[in-house]
Amino acid sequence: MTALNEVGLIASREMRKNLRSLKGLALVILSLLGAIAVAFLINKGHKLQEGRFGAEELRAGQEMVLSQAYDDPQMGKYLAEAPAVLLALLAITIWLSPLIAGVLGFDAVSGELQHRTVRYWTVRARRASYFAGKVLGLWGVVAALTLVMHVFIWVVTLIVGGAGTAPVSATVGWGFQFYLVTLPISAAWCGLVILISAQFRNPIFTLFVISAAFGGLWIVNIIGRVAQVKPLTYLYPNSYDGLLLSPHLNKVALGAAICFGICALATAVGTIVFVRRDV
Repeated sequence: MTALNEVGLIASREMRKNLRSLKGLALVILSLLGAIAVAFLINKGHKLQEGRFGAEELRAGQEMVLSQAYDDPQMGKYLAEAPAVLLALLAITIWLSPLIAGVLGFDAVSGELQHRTVRYWTVRARRASYFAGKVLGLWGVVAALTLVMHVFIWVVTLIVGGAGTAPVSATVGWGFQFYLVTLPISAAWCGLVILISAQFRNPIFTLFVISAAFGGLWIVNIIGRVAQVKPLTYLYPNSYDGLLLSPHLNKVALGAAICFGICALATAVGTIVFVRRDV
């Protein structure tokens, strides 16, 4: 069996296991409930503001806020065309990416190390294939859950907002584009989760380490933004949303390359350590 076949089998098994698990079902339900709440609240607020200020004034305000957020007037003008509810959904999804990846993947390797079930795989597949399959499988689950939440909120937006607030073309077009933005970012987080998960045999301790590591990266990112030290923000995968949302394809490609590069680096380092350890 080739290495690619081994990776595919392990990844598909990981996806089935997570999607059928209690925590996978719980995350799906919470995601749908959160999507409903976000759609209703933002659409309600948008209608109230539109009645008070008018559509053009709201769009100008949205453009100003986005221009300041990304420090790019061109970006603000470009994203101001998107439905507000989808922009909010994107921000929430990006913010939740490390949480979803961590909750789903903290025991992906550490749980099997604890119960020694990892030996079943390591005698039947290459350890590098096992590790890469774990990363790919976790990313597939996170991507599937994110897609469910996004599609559900597109439907809710169309029903609640009406064609005048969020036309079908705008909802599906911008919605799909925003969903694609989440994929490289979630890939980076999944690589980091599996890297940490493979270092410990206690899943609960692993979850604590993942939470501390991700919290530390977030704090470093905040410090970098406040102190205007950009290299500090490069360590945080969520900080690349500005590149991935750019109307310029070269910047989008750069953001995607960096995020997938983080995933690849974490996978490579994790594989090297995992190959040499006693399981």
